[in-house]
Amino acid sequence: MAAPQPREKAISEDEAKLYDRQLRLWGAAAQARMLAARVLVAGRFRGVAVDAVKNVVLAGIGSLTLLDGEDLLEEDLGSNYFAREDEVGKKRVEVSAPRVQALNPRVDLSTETDASLLFDEEFLKRFELVVVTDVDVSTALKVNDLTRKHGIKFFAAASVGLDGWMFADLLEHEYIIDKHVARTPGETTVVPTKQTAAYVALSLALEHRFDKLKKRDLKRSGSVLWGVLALFAAQRHANPSPTAPSALEVSEADLQTAAKKLLPELGVPEDVLPQDEISRLASLQGAEFAPSCAILGGLLGQDILNAVGGKEEPVRNLFVFEGQTGQGRVWSLGV
Repeated sequence: MAAPQPREKAISEDEAKLYDRQLRLWGAAAQARMLAARVLVAGRFRGVAVDAVKNVVLAGIGSLTLLDGEDLLEEDLGSNYFAREDEVGKKRVEVSAPRVQALNPRVDLSTETDASLLFDEEFLKRFELVVVTDVDVSTALKVNDLTRKHGIKFFAAASVGLDGWMFADLLEHEYIIDKHVARTPGETTVVPTKQTAAYVALSLALEHRFDKLKKRDLKRSGSVLWGVLALFAAQRHANPSPTAPSALEVSEADLQTAAKKLLPELGVPEDVLPQDEISRLASLQGAEFAPSCAILGGLLGQDILNAVGGKEEPVRNLFVFEGQTGQGRVWSLGV
C-alpha cells in the first residue's frame, strides 16, 4: 500500500510568532507539515522516548499519542523528568502527559495504556508515523510489518545500558535539502532540491551481510554494532512471535550462543565481539544511562521532525551509539 501523502496545515499568525525561529530554519512548508502530522510514540515511555517527545512537542507537532501500558518505576525517575517520585506505581504516560502538554499547549496530546493497541491495525492506521521505543526487536519487527502493510512510516529505538540504537523505515521518502550552487566566482546561492530515498523493512535490514567490508573496517566499527545485532538475534530466538508488546531481556549464555551462530552468517569473524563485551551487554541491556538516552532521544526527535517535515534526510537506516566513546555511526543495511 502506498504511503499517505504528507498533509499541510495553514500556519496562523499566532503560530508564526511562536515558531518564528523554526520557520527561519526549515521553512513554512516543513512547519506546516509538522503541524498537520499525526504521530504515535509507543512501547515504553522511558528515557529515549522522553527526550524525543520533548523535542517534537516543542517543535510543534500537530497530534501526538503516547502509548505505554506499564506503571512508573522508581528507576524510571533518573531519565524521565516528566515524572515525580510520588507518582511511582501509576501509569507512566498518564503521569507524564500533563508536563509534556505544558511544554506546548497547542499540541493535540493523548495517551493510551492498552498495550495491545500496538498490534491493532485499525488503531495504527490513524497515524502517518509510528515510533516504538525500548521494546525487544521481535515487537519492533511485528509492528514494522503492520506499518509497511498500511504505508505508515516507522522508527524504532532503544537504549542498551551506555549504548543504544535507532532504526528507520520511511518507505519511499521525499525530502528537501539545500544545495549551495556557485553562480559567479565567490558567490553561491542556496537552491532547495528534492531528493528521494528508499528504505527497507527491519526484517530485510537484519539479513544484511558484511563480508564486503575489509578487516580493518570491521575493527574500526567497534563491538557495539555486533553486540546489538547479536542481542536482536537472541531476542528473536526467545520470542519469535510476540502476542503482546515485549521488552524481553536475554541471558548472557543465550546472547553468547546467538553471537556464535549469527556472526558467521553475517560474514564477520567471531572475534569482533569479544566475551567481555558480551558480558557487559548482557548485564546492562535493561539499564538506562540518562546522558546516552538524551543523545539518542535527541537524534530520534530530530529525525521524527525530518520525516514528517520533509526537510533534510533522516537516518538511513540503522544508527548505533557507543556510550563509552560518545561516538555513533549510521549503517545502511539492505539498501
